[in-house]
Parts: sequence; C-alpha cells; structure tokens
Amino acid sequence: MQSNSIRFSCVGCGVCCKGRLIPLTLDEAQQWLIRGHDVTVILEAFDELNWSRSSQEFEHAKGRSASVRCGEGRIQVIAVFAGKALEQCPNLRADNLCGIYEERPLVCRIYPMEINPFIPVRQDNKVCPPEAWESNNILCTDGLADPALEALINQSRRADKSDASSKVAICAQLGLNVTSWKDNALAVYFPPRGTLLKAIQSVKGTPEDYPDCEWQVRVDDPSLRERLTASAVALATSESVDYTFHVL
Repeated sequence: MQSNSIRFSCVGCGVCCKGRLIPLTLDEAQQWLIRGHDVTVILEAFDELNWSRSSQEFEHAKGRSASVRCGEGRIQVIAVFAGKALEQCPNLRADNLCGIYEERPLVCRIYPMEINPFIPVRQDNKVCPPEAWESNNILCTDGLADPALEALINQSRRADKSDASSKVAICAQLGLNVTSWKDNALAVYFPPRGTLLKAIQSVKGTPEDYPDCEWQVRVDDPSLRERLTASAVALATSESVDYTFHVL
C-alpha cells in the first residue's frame, strides 16, 4: 500500500507571518510581552452535554481547558494567548526572515504541521505558495512527522495542557469573564501589555483561586441560547466594549 506523504519546504515568502494571531505557550506569551509586543486573549467554552463531536475530540479539548462555575453548573473554558500579528509579526524582518529565529514560538517551529491532532495537514488549508509543496523534503508520512519535528509537536501539545488552568486563572484575575461557545464564536480580548504581563507573573494556580469571577457565555444564536439556558449556563445579557465577538 502506498503511503500518504506530504512534501514541503519553506520558500521564505513571509506570508505565514502576516495577518494572523500566533498561539503562544504561557512562557512564550511572557517573553512576547517583555519584547514589547501585544498578546491577544481568545476565550471559548463548552460542556459535555452540548458537545457534538467525537468523544476523543472532547477529551482533547477538555485536556487543554479548565473547569469553572457558570451559573448553576460548570463549563470548560479554553484560553488561547496569541501574539498579535494582524498586520504582520513584529519579529518579521524586511527581508521576510524571522528576527527571533532561534527563540521563535513552538507553533512557528512546527508550521505547517498542526498542534491539534484532529486537524489534518492539507495544502488548501495553508497560505504557502504552491512551490513550497513541490519540495523533495518529506514533511510527514501518514500524518507522522520526522522524529525531531514530532517531538516539537508533542512539546506544544503538552504545554497546551499544562498551561490551561493558569491561563484561565489569569483571565479570571483580569476580569475577562465573558467567553464565547466553542464552534459558534470567539470572544477576543486585547488587554494592555503591562497589565497582562503583571497578571502572568503573579497569577495563582487555578481559576478556583478567583471565586469573585462570575463566568458568563455570550451567545447570539437563539437555538444555542435556548439549549444553554436549559443547562443553567449563565449567559451574558448584553454586548460589551471589553471584547470583540467574532461569529464563526
């Protein structure tokens, strides 16, 4: 049986460093802020009762989330800390090379591979030009990368899990308490650089250390609101200027 190999080699076009948010580990987010760059916080929530995907995907999502009280029940919250590169990465040089190449984030080191094991690597999902996929270098075979790259992917996945509780606790400390619902929308916050850095450096271990944080879910879809109301999830009652609500 013929194996399914994907060939790829970076052509140095810099397009993957522009117009995006770059997911960071907690340590990477701290370093990003210390360099003087901005970090965006993205919140999404889910629970088992309203989960529509496979049980394996639920366990993966649960592993990178933290449980918080919301209304009369509990929900899982995922907090993604992402380097702001909406125009372009602040570390991208004029020659389209990385200015912090030896210290670049894990997600950049593994690109175009995926952190999420349930997202396949496909050329049509990437922004790289066609010539990048015409290389003789084999990126992965049957979904498995070479050992060195696979180790970086696993390191990134471990950080996703080990940072999860602290990231949500940081949000609770800062009062970033309105989350979107997974696969429906994203709640995107742009906290001041110094405020977020101080919170990262002083955060306690878990969201339970911040009992005054009253978590709510922002949902605009009527049918989803009805389902979450039936599950006793506390819903945000109005729009807010504190975050951007991006419907998927």
